[in-house]
Amino acid sequence: MSALSRPTFLGRVVAGCALVLAVSLAAPTSAPGVTVGTDGKPIKNKAGIEFGISAHRGGMGEWPQNSLEAFTETIKRGFDSLETDMVFTRDGHAVMSHEDKLASRCLQDGQTGLAIHSMTLEQVQQVRCANLAGEKVVPIPTFEQLAAALKGHPEILLSLEVKAYTGQSAAGKKQWAEKAIKLVQKYKLQNQTKLISFNWEYALPVFRKYEPKIRVIALDQVQLDLDRVRLAKKLGASAYGTRVKYTSVYLVKYVKSLRIDSAPWSATDNEQRAFQIYHANKSGFMFGTDTPSATQDDLVNGRINLDPVPTMTATTLTSPVTISSITYKTGRKYYKAVPTKAVPTADLAMLGDVTLKITVKGGTGKGSLSVGPASSPSSASVKVALPKGTKTLTVRSPLGDNRKVRISTTKKVKLTVQVVSYQRMRFPSAG
Repeated sequence: MSALSRPTFLGRVVAGCALVLAVSLAAPTSAPGVTVGTDGKPIKNKAGIEFGISAHRGGMGEWPQNSLEAFTETIKRGFDSLETDMVFTRDGHAVMSHEDKLASRCLQDGQTGLAIHSMTLEQVQQVRCANLAGEKVVPIPTFEQLAAALKGHPEILLSLEVKAYTGQSAAGKKQWAEKAIKLVQKYKLQNQTKLISFNWEYALPVFRKYEPKIRVIALDQVQLDLDRVRLAKKLGASAYGTRVKYTSVYLVKYVKSLRIDSAPWSATDNEQRAFQIYHANKSGFMFGTDTPSATQDDLVNGRINLDPVPTMTATTLTSPVTISSITYKTGRKYYKAVPTKAVPTADLAMLGDVTLKITVKGGTGKGSLSVGPASSPSSASVKVALPKGTKTLTVRSPLGDNRKVRISTTKKVKLTVQVVSYQRMRFPSAG
């Protein structure tokens, strides 16, 4: 199976989601770069989705993060993918660091505020970061060193996050994107590289200009924003995702409806990871982890449930929460926010929908009412007939942008809209 056909090329970025049960530091018995089960075959679930391992920052729980040691160990031990980060020095050299502003683990006593973009390569090469024992002996590697380590290993995929820094101009972000993609081309890594960006509105057009077919993952850290999803699609993203804690069932479905992959990231517990697995893209799923040896051991030995079964669990509010009580004008769209006292922020993760009790006062028995997620296509709305007289309707809808639902009527009518319950997709056996 070629590197391009392996599903891990499309895998998720799931930083810090190892949740390991055991640690195995021995190199896998499989061929390098292809995680296989005890039967020697690729690991798949009942849906036929194939699973692999990505070493986050080179496996920062086992080796110094983003270090040459981490890169070489990832390659030697045969993890499916190496995830790392790229920033640039003042004189234009690419170095592998998660931070532009150096963290305390890379600073000597008395140093503060050093930023790589304001340093020369020579200055960066004098920096020493802490190893896992806290000793500041680890140099910051260059992209050239990473490329040299990957040479001859097309089976190891590279997940490369191109960074930016606070206050960097749009032109500067585009320039870094151009430098990054040209380096990928220079070292002929296009066929094994997936580019990751949180600044994708600037970087994506640049990546696409030089490499129309390379995979680019557009990531956000915000709550649901369907306009951002549409922009990612327009600019040519291969996948889009925000933090799992903000990812609803509707967001996953909407992203996939645009024929791009869904990539929610930063799962913090087994249930969130089960949610990711359940919604995995047919092309495959990669476990991004700080402890790749342990996670691979769990995967190979069947300690990760690859076929999680969801349950939709309803929460009924103690008291209904009124979000609107006005006269709705014919044909006008109204956007009503569902507050945190109705749906806590913690429950936005895996949210299914909210149940609305809508009281119609003095209806004529003509026309209809539409309710749907704010900013969604009209096809996502539920349409019901308006009753005659004063009656109460029950309508369920996902939440859209800014936690809002979109309400409209074809006839002028007084409506009182209350949230009475909501439901979430849960995985009881994942704990």
